Order: sequence, then C-alpha cells, then structure tokens
Amino acid sequence: MIDVVPIAAESLGVRSMCTRIVTPDIRLILDPSAALSRRNGLEPHPVEYRRLRETLERIFVEVRAADLVSISHYHFDHVRPGFTDFRYTFGSREELQRLFEGKRILAKDYRDHINASQRRRAYYFEKDLRGVAGEMVWADASRLEVGNTTITFSSPLPHGPDRTPLGFVLATTVEYDGTRVLFAPDLQGPVSDSSLKFILDTVPDLLIIGGPPTYLQQFAPHLRTARGNLIEIVARIPLVAVDHHLLRSMTWREWLAPVSEEAERNETDLKTLAALAGRSEDCLEARRRQLYDAMPPSEEFIDWTKATREYKMHHPPPL
Repeated sequence: MIDVVPIAAESLGVRSMCTRIVTPDIRLILDPSAALSRRNGLEPHPVEYRRLRETLERIFVEVRAADLVSISHYHFDHVRPGFTDFRYTFGSREELQRLFEGKRILAKDYRDHINASQRRRAYYFEKDLRGVAGEMVWADASRLEVGNTTITFSSPLPHGPDRTPLGFVLATTVEYDGTRVLFAPDLQGPVSDSSLKFILDTVPDLLIIGGPPTYLQQFAPHLRTARGNLIEIVARIPLVAVDHHLLRSMTWREWLAPVSEEAERNETDLKTLAALAGRSEDCLEARRRQLYDAMPPSEEFIDWTKATREYKMHHPPPL
C-alpha cells in the first residue's frame, strides 16, 4: 500500500505542494517548503503569516522523520532558502541546515536543464548543506529501488510551456505492489505536450499536479491548452489532485468546471490537495483582500508592511 498525505498547498493556505508518501519500505517527503508572496499591492495578511509558521513547523517534523527528501526544483515554495527572509519564507541558513541535517536528498541537478536563477539558488543550496546533509544525489532521470518500492524521477520537464524562462522541474513516480503515484509539481496545467505525454505514459493511479496560474495575464494564451490537457488526463487517470498556482485565484472552481464535468463522466475522482487530505479548501492568498477587509491588521503590522524590503527581510511581521 502507498499512503499519500498532502502537508501544504494553496488549498491549505500557503504556497506549496509539500507531500508525504509512505510505503512499507520508505518514508519520502517531496518539496519540503512553503512560502507567501505579495499580491495585488498587498503583503500577506497576518492570518497567512500565522498559517505559514504553523505549516513550516509541521514540515520540519515531517522532514526529520523522513528517510528520503526530494527536491523537484529550486523555487522557494518548494525548497527552503539559505538566507534570512521574514517577508515571505521565514527562512535562514540555520533553519535550512537544521531541517536537512543528516538527511539523504534527491534533488534536481543544477548543472543541466536549469535557468540562471534556479542554478544560482541550487548552487547555494548545495554549498549550505555540504557536510551537513547526509547525502545529496542529483536525481534527474534516475531510478531508486528500496525493498519492493521503486522511485523514478523524470527527465527535466518544462515549468509550464515549452521554452519557458522559468526553467525545469522533476516529476517523481512512486510505485509499490502495482500501485503508482505520480507527483508532478509546477507543470502549470500541464501545458507542454511533452509533460502531457509523460503523465499519460506513466499511467499513474494517482496524479498530483500543479494547475495553471489563471491570475497571471502573461499566462492567458496557455489556459485553453492547460484545460484541454486536464480534460484528457481525467478521462484516463482514476484519481487526480490539482492544486498550487490554480488555487491562488478565487475563480478556480469555475475554471475547473469543464474538467470536473469530464471527471464525472469518466467516474474519475478529481480533488484538491486539501480534499485529498480530508480537509476543506482554505485558499488564503485568493481571499487576501477579503481578509484585510474582514480582519483589519493592527497599525503596527500596517507600518511593517510599509517598511523597506530590506527591513521586512530581517524583521519578522508583528503578529
């Protein structure tokens, strides 16, 4: 049996796709990070900062209990930064090292199929954990067998459409006793034909996938393709969990409606990561303006939001 437990996601109130997968042979944590971001001229609401803090505490416990940790790519909502940042990640070099001390890490290779910003982040990730982590292995297109469990990493797939400037990600397949789970973060739909082909060729029993960022104007030309590909996916895969970028918008249910209809016709179970975890969706970033209106922050917090970026990076928000 494979036990899959979402730890963090937009549907759970933070930017993340952190997931725990356990078989009788191995306990694996995928993309152990969470983050926030500025949206529509507003810094995250205090409720979001409190959720981020709670989520990071849980991620720490999960990683410390894990046998393996995998990193699909180097955006900060997927891997902790090694510098002080109280604005969006509550990160620091000390926290990064405490999290990964002694751990075996399977990570995206920063020497190939990677954009400049992720290469820089990955370089410092490796440097900060050298002599601290138990082992760091570049996982691109690799296969690992642990007892009767097989973990397979894809070749680099585009972070959205082909030739995107955002770089590449790794998808991870965990197979045990004939059951196959595919974790495919940040494919943003998928949009790329190569990503869709990879997913369908893998034939997973459960697919966890990052949906498209419908809130970004520059992504609008790709939305029809993303929805069409998701419709094809739910026609062929029995359980699909869609989350991440898609759930940063209040209209995610409406956008997903044609996919949901196709899922019903095919008796596919279509969920968010919150629903997969047995919880209700709580998309805090999508509701940020509502949060500010319904629960006005203190004057002290508002003053903090108006400070310089440098100040906010080094001084925690007054919660």
